[in-house]
Amino acid sequence: MQQNKHSSVHLNVEHAFAEGLLNPSAAVPEGVLGRDGEVSAKRYGVYRNNVVSSLVGALAANFPAIQRLLGADYFKALAAEFIRHHPPVQPVLSEYGGGFADFIQSFPPLASYPYLADVARIEWAWLSAYHSADAPILDAQKLASVSPEDMPRVVLVPHPSASLHFSEFPAASIFLQNREFAQMENSEQRPQAVVVCRPEVAVNIAWIEPADFTFASALFEARTLGEAATLAASGGGGFDLNRALQALLAAQVFQDLEIRK
Repeated sequence: MQQNKHSSVHLNVEHAFAEGLLNPSAAVPEGVLGRDGEVSAKRYGVYRNNVVSSLVGALAANFPAIQRLLGADYFKALAAEFIRHHPPVQPVLSEYGGGFADFIQSFPPLASYPYLADVARIEWAWLSAYHSADAPILDAQKLASVSPEDMPRVVLVPHPSASLHFSEFPAASIFLQNREFAQMENSEQRPQAVVVCRPEVAVNIAWIEPADFTFASALFEARTLGEAATLAASGGGGFDLNRALQALLAAQVFQDLEIRK
């Protein structure tokens, strides 16, 4: 019984120590002592600053385009605020920041910059694709060999690195321009639909027509070709089946196909 009590106290101290690292107003936890044997706010403060600084650095490494758009000082303040509300839940800091885009979208001081959240989503998709598992790429000839009667029942399996994104702003172009990549096409001020994928070594961003986004989304949701085409055509807006399918195949966003019974 006594052992359980000591274990409980020890866990409470650990919890207070961890919680206080991201809360500058928290009291110094028990056990953080200086050389004089007294509680040392200075020692804990140094450790706290180092932890927050390392997490801010991880976010800056994961979102360099956002940092460049906001400036280093503002980004540091924003990142610190995000860290306090969303501490990491796993030890791989290169994969930290999954909720950063939503945080930016809900952050009142940035309400006048609505495109920033979409840029952050594309940046996170780029990072996720970069770290995704390797997988084969669908050979277009395999799709071409499907019989006409089976074609409407084809289900295209997305590549594990692939994701789709639609923005009312030229978010993909803004992202690329602020990552200093060579790819600078489609920079006009209009909505953009893109697919992010790493079919081989490099992460690619490929544009699709906004009118074809519903079709692409349906395919990514495991709808058949027939279902996806019907859904997209019912929305109007200039959907073109051949154009949409060719764009997705060219972007190498599928790894295989199945024929649904």
